[in-house]
Amino acid sequence: MKSKMWLTAAVLLIVSMVIASCAPKAATPAAPKEPVKITIFVGFGTGTSPEQQAVHKEMQDLYNSTHKDIQIEFLTVPWAERITKYSTMLAADQPPDILMPIGVGGISQFYRGWKDLTPYIQADKYDMTRFAGKTVEIHNYPGQGVLGLPMCVYPTAIYYNVDIFDAAGVDYPPTKFGAPYADGDAWTLAKMVEIAKKITLDANGNDASSPAFDAANIKQFGWNGWDWSNTIEFAMKFGDENGSGVSKDGKTSLLNTKQYLDAMNFGKDTIWTWRIRASGEQSGAFYQNAGDPMGSGMVGMWEIHTWMGWAYSSWSEKFAWNIAAVPAGPNGKIIDMVDADTAVIPAASKHPKEAWEVMKWFYEPAQYKKLIDNYVCLPADKEAMKSWVGEQQAKFPGVNFDVFVEALDYVETYNHESWKPNYSKVNDAMNTAWGHISSGDNLDVEAVMKAAHEEVQKLLDEYWAANP
Repeated sequence: MKSKMWLTAAVLLIVSMVIASCAPKAATPAAPKEPVKITIFVGFGTGTSPEQQAVHKEMQDLYNSTHKDIQIEFLTVPWAERITKYSTMLAADQPPDILMPIGVGGISQFYRGWKDLTPYIQADKYDMTRFAGKTVEIHNYPGQGVLGLPMCVYPTAIYYNVDIFDAAGVDYPPTKFGAPYADGDAWTLAKMVEIAKKITLDANGNDASSPAFDAANIKQFGWNGWDWSNTIEFAMKFGDENGSGVSKDGKTSLLNTKQYLDAMNFGKDTIWTWRIRASGEQSGAFYQNAGDPMGSGMVGMWEIHTWMGWAYSSWSEKFAWNIAAVPAGPNGKIIDMVDADTAVIPAASKHPKEAWEVMKWFYEPAQYKKLIDNYVCLPADKEAMKSWVGEQQAKFPGVNFDVFVEALDYVETYNHESWKPNYSKVNDAMNTAWGHISSGDNLDVEAVMKAAHEEVQKLLDEYWAANP
């Protein structure tokens, strides 16, 4: 009897074990997937002010609240520290995933360190026709592909102080590119000088064309040159070569060519012969409390980029102003200098696909407009460009913002910030050369440019010797 009971129990035990082994096992909870973090580096262009950082934070919070698999974080670095910080991140194998906004100059400083976006653009059939044609060309680099989507474009135009012109009884410069001046003469640099003399005044009210003009006691200047930093990139307007100071193949300095000598002599004469432009010392004395030269109320004309938009409101509080077309150079050509901002993905990024998805989000209409407004720039997107003109004219009635749109038809064919060997050192040499002229430290243009040429050529030769 006991043996039967034991046998029955054993059978039941075996059956229960078989059933248990066949029963489905409880699933082990999977560990939650960590979202990919995309770091956005800001510091190579605008976007670093407290107000702009606040907008970035709003956009960061919006993105992170509406996306689970990817999260973003802005990293803002002061302009002066951008090169060191970014280089350090690369060296530590902790690269950011997107840099924006960044211009041609910033791209050039790390020229071969960016991801070609062409495969992503093609795979997604991304519509590049939404951007104005010239803006696409700027970010298409030979041998490297499309390095960024066009974001902001900053053409130059002539800002002029209407009150100064009215007080002198002088006609305004033309608003249409290629149009003549009011008296029928061609609108050229030579004509600009003629007009600038009439609105350059000494303390006694004599203009610079008067024999009684006191050059030692100038209270108002007719012209403030090109751009903010007054480098010699404006040499592009004096011939067929580009304004980077170096041949397109990066092997030959252009600083001893007739084109660059002509440009520097012109620059020298605007300050020291015609007296229509402040010297380096005068600029500091007159403009340091204004925030910018135009804002001083003592400048009649200034050719500079649309990124001066941050100053428009302060100008309007002090004087009436408007925008005119860029004059033609000595060879009759109209060349508009343009800066352009974009967003790029470092080649070293560990999450390029996710970075591309984030980039596309920033270029969607709502986010794109928020960025454009934050950076105070002319949008590269054609539809947004139309809206921008209307919005600016509503803010500043009577100011002709259409000039900037037309300027895009005259953009330099080879950007003045394009890559060259030993990029920063070559630029330093060029800036030093102009500094000698603008300060009056050395007005021997040929000697200054010869020295700069030799220094730049040495830098180029050293680069190619190390990178055959």
